Amino acid sequence: MQEPSSAPTEMTPPRKIAFCITDLDNGGAERALLELVTRLDKTRWTPRVYCLSERGELVEEFERLGIDVKCRTRSRRFDLTIIPWLTKDLKEFRPDIIQGFLFHGNIASRLAGARARIPARIAGHRVAERGRHWHLRVDRLTRRWVHHHVCVSRGVADFVTQELSLNPHEVTVIPNGVTEIAPSTPTHSIREEFGIAPEAPIVLAAGRLHPQKGFPDLLEAFRTVRETHSDVHLIIAGEGPQRQELEAQIRHLKLDGSVTLAGFRSDLTTLMQQADLFVLSSLWEGMPNVVLQAMECGLPVVATEVEGVPDVIESNLTGILVPIGAAPEIAGACLQILTDPELGRQLGSNAQNLVRKNFTWKRTASLYEQLYGRLLSDQMFNEPR
Repeated sequence: MQEPSSAPTEMTPPRKIAFCITDLDNGGAERALLELVTRLDKTRWTPRVYCLSERGELVEEFERLGIDVKCRTRSRRFDLTIIPWLTKDLKEFRPDIIQGFLFHGNIASRLAGARARIPARIAGHRVAERGRHWHLRVDRLTRRWVHHHVCVSRGVADFVTQELSLNPHEVTVIPNGVTEIAPSTPTHSIREEFGIAPEAPIVLAAGRLHPQKGFPDLLEAFRTVRETHSDVHLIIAGEGPQRQELEAQIRHLKLDGSVTLAGFRSDLTTLMQQADLFVLSSLWEGMPNVVLQAMECGLPVVATEVEGVPDVIESNLTGILVPIGAAPEIAGACLQILTDPELGRQLGSNAQNLVRKNFTWKRTASLYEQLYGRLLSDQMFNEPR
């Protein structure tokens, strides 16, 4: 029997990865990047994050977790001087892979990545940009410098494949993850904060107050729900340019006192833990993290069939799907759950089990690592067209 060699084995050094993002404010894409880079196997990968704006509020959190961050401190505006700045640093860092996040981060990573001759260049797509025609035009013009596209849902992948005339093998779907929430007692009562009666059902929605989120449809649906459940209360967490329009609609529908526009909330999980139902009324999405978060909390969800949602919700099993822009159907689904609490509990439990099995950040990071490995292998790597 041959004795094992006592000679030391040479360790393969970690491969370098550059991530390029528009800003590091406290948004969904920024949080997703933080969750991803902190879960990469540091024996295999050395990440560096490039931020095209000045230091946002998440930069300190990245650095506290040991992630190298380089910020463009001159201006928050994207301008072409970013490209030589990024190219110069990439040539010094010499990563094997560069991956873009958000529109400006994607474009900069393509242009600078090509100039710096980064071997593998990845574009990340989080939303089907249906209303951003100039974004699509720039995407088409610069796609030649991308080796691979990652989309957060099948719906986004279908949209990107069609709009950019891609081959299916150029696109991979890797969904967002969600952090498991440990059972805990809420630190404060939202019923006391908003003056909601102890037994009144609470319907929760969350998102930027923007036409994309379909909140006018939700308010129309809520008026119908109130006809049967006069004590139900709707909380919409979020801020944005549509606030005055929504306030006027609330007054017009005579929903004063039963709808709260709660503004931006850093304690969204606390709200979810005390709500009875979550509603997503969006007109378009990518993979709405807020739905995953509600499902993780065991909250029954009613959601429009926008991109990403059918990937996580099977209607009447892990939630209820409704057509986009259909206020009567939103109302009907809400009433179905509010009048049958046991159905709500079952939907919430099924949803929580699904998310904890298939939509963890650990799994998401593993899928990315598999993609990185394939991109750097001879079998998959091809110079972009």
